[in-house]
Amino acid sequence: MELKGAKEQKRNIIMADAGLFLVALFWGGGFVAGKFALRELDPMTLLAYRYTGAMLVLLCFSFRKLKLINKKMILCAGLVGVLMFLGNMVQTIGLQYTTPGKQSFIISTYTFLVPLFSWIILKVKPSKKIIAAALIALTGIALLTLKDDLTIGLGDFLTFIFAIAFSIQVILIGIFVKDMDATLFCFLQITATAVFSVAGAIAAGQPQNVLELSAAPMAGLFYLILFNSALAFLLQNLCQRFAPANHAAIILSTETVFGTIFAVTLAGEVFRGRMILGCVLMFTAIIIAELPSRKPRPSN
Repeated sequence: MELKGAKEQKRNIIMADAGLFLVALFWGGGFVAGKFALRELDPMTLLAYRYTGAMLVLLCFSFRKLKLINKKMILCAGLVGVLMFLGNMVQTIGLQYTTPGKQSFIISTYTFLVPLFSWIILKVKPSKKIIAAALIALTGIALLTLKDDLTIGLGDFLTFIFAIAFSIQVILIGIFVKDMDATLFCFLQITATAVFSVAGAIAAGQPQNVLELSAAPMAGLFYLILFNSALAFLLQNLCQRFAPANHAAIILSTETVFGTIFAVTLAGEVFRGRMILGCVLMFTAIIIAELPSRKPRPSN
């Protein structure tokens, strides 16, 4: 029985890893999609359409489960929804002032931020390799984002703020979905994000008419609604029932690879000089964080 349980657990972890890689692919394409959508939409209107659309998509998956909603689930999903709204707001605004490729690399800092915040929130002390990865990644961020006068661009700074918010979000989702229906929880967190986004768009001014968008912005918005939000967050919640937060963060960080590929092939972005070195250091940090920890040698 124990052997059967171990095999089932291993199979669940493998399936969860595959799902998280697919999430990373969806998120990697979101940087370019967001850049396209921002050609004709302001950030707050984009968020309102994105999460309202994702909410309607997820309603199709969770309609029959709505009777299972309880106060605890609403409060937990609402907390994650607030973080999602605030984080995506600064990320979307930041994307106006930086490039998709640079943003994808900066966001990948949650690879080490999640273990660090897990130490603070869950009292799980990070290993030496995570600390080393953090220092290397910070050096890479500096090379990637600092200007010649050693200042950091507004878009890069806002993107890093999003990475912090997302790191906390990953930890909270890992905690909450252990004893909740992942599909229903995802619907509620997206609904909360949609409510805040619509309120923000109304407060910011007259929301733009989505039917007036041209082809590229419309395609970008559609991608953000279906793949980058609805399907990606649903998969993330389902997979994090089996993948620990630190483990999930490492796999999700491969969105950096996908983001760079999409940025170069679709947005014509070019990396040169110290930016390339910064990216290499970021990859190095991710690889170090992914290496298995050494097992202590048995004492004689």
